[in-house]
Amino acid sequence: MATATNWGNYHGYHGSARHFPGSSPSASVRDPRLTLLESLIPGLFKAKSCLDVGCNTGAVSCQLAFDFDAASVTGVDIDPKLVSEAEDLVALRSSCIRPRTDEADQIVDYFPTSAVLKYGYRFPPSPALSKWPRVRFISSDWVVLANPATAGPYDVILALSVIKWLHLEHLDEGLVRFFRKCSSSLVSGGYLVLEMHPWESYVTAVEVKKAPHFKEHLEKLKYRPETSFNGLLQEQGLKLCATSDDLPRRISVYRRD
Repeated sequence: MATATNWGNYHGYHGSARHFPGSSPSASVRDPRLTLLESLIPGLFKAKSCLDVGCNTGAVSCQLAFDFDAASVTGVDIDPKLVSEAEDLVALRSSCIRPRTDEADQIVDYFPTSAVLKYGYRFPPSPALSKWPRVRFISSDWVVLANPATAGPYDVILALSVIKWLHLEHLDEGLVRFFRKCSSSLVSGGYLVLEMHPWESYVTAVEVKKAPHFKEHLEKLKYRPETSFNGLLQEQGLKLCATSDDLPRRISVYRRD
């Protein structure tokens, strides 16, 4: 049976703080990757339906809804323990909101986390009765499993810090399948966001991870992120429309025809 380590997941994830020196470990502090994406394509997330593949503990998924005004967010991760942590996070962030009143709009992060932890969680009302952010988390291997709950269609699909692990686990054929599924799960004009791992990070991963099959799989891979991915994505109707090297890892955005 696969464990979190087998799949490349890691516990103790602190969002951007793990990848960007100087970033706050707080899940409510905006992830620089999302801020960068908003600068590349203004309004990318606002009022949009988003899928966060490899959501881990839910920091990005929650920020999409609470801080970037996404209409709905589905976070998917293969590790049920991480999904459970993500559900705790959305409950915490929901409990920090001051609800909308006749006199004022709702305010995100109005109540301090310490107060929620001391006095207990508040749970938002039904999304059908309010404009509370709608966030849900599902434990699934999105690459190979057909789950109606994650079928979309979506306006935006994000794959941040996950492509390398999908590629190592599912090989070249799985990577192509992932790109094909992303394309078919997007609305026309929708966006796929990829955070690229350079090839040298693949090599490093198989040396330090406790997943022996990754090293065996690495030797079978023909596709490289630097030379193959753009062509593979274009074959699936996904054209590069924006990219940035401002952060430690390249962020690229592809638009579906």
